[in-house]
Amino acid sequence: MASRDQEVTLLSAWPSPYSMRVKLALALKGIEHEDLPQDLGNKSKILLESNPVHKKIPVLIHKGKPILESAIIIHYIDEVWPETSPLLPQDAFLRAQHRFWSDFIDKKLSDSLIRFFLSNGDAAVNEEFNQNCLLVEGALAELGSEEEGPFFGGASMSFLDVLLAPYAVWIPGVEQAMGLKPAKCPRFHKLLTAASEHPSAKVALPQVEKLKEYIAGFSSK
Repeated sequence: MASRDQEVTLLSAWPSPYSMRVKLALALKGIEHEDLPQDLGNKSKILLESNPVHKKIPVLIHKGKPILESAIIIHYIDEVWPETSPLLPQDAFLRAQHRFWSDFIDKKLSDSLIRFFLSNGDAAVNEEFNQNCLLVEGALAELGSEEEGPFFGGASMSFLDVLLAPYAVWIPGVEQAMGLKPAKCPRFHKLLTAASEHPSAKVALPQVEKLKEYIAGFSSK
């Protein structure tokens, strides 16, 4: 197992795709940690003290110091534990591309899926989400090598693959619970299938059925 004076705690919530990302990165790196699930309806003292600005999860606490926002946390994990399963490419241009698409995933792809979820199935938002998926499909064709493997990182999961992995359960969960009509994106679908079948996904991603029930219950409120 990776070690860097561990003392690692994760404040998380199981349905959160952002928590799933961090759990997956920790699992890929083999980093032992304490997972403290949070009740977001009754926020804990440790969450409010660790993230007083946004008061949200995930929060990674390493040796008493909180790191916030899932993409930033995964950058941190990759820098502090570089020896095992490196996530960001060494090439400076490719690293810049990963940062660009990281921003796109959070500001466009995640945003449109969450808005579909909160709108109870708005068709226009569904189309917006699909257009964003098609752009990810194009990025995979440009940056990934299908001959080497299904991921942006080829045969191994990279930074972008970790960010996208929660969609392996969230897309079918929203599809089954709320009627999302996903675009046909074969490369993206192959990436998500491979992510869901990865050994580390067993500890990071919930079952689709469990997530579907959560989504259906949330949308009926």
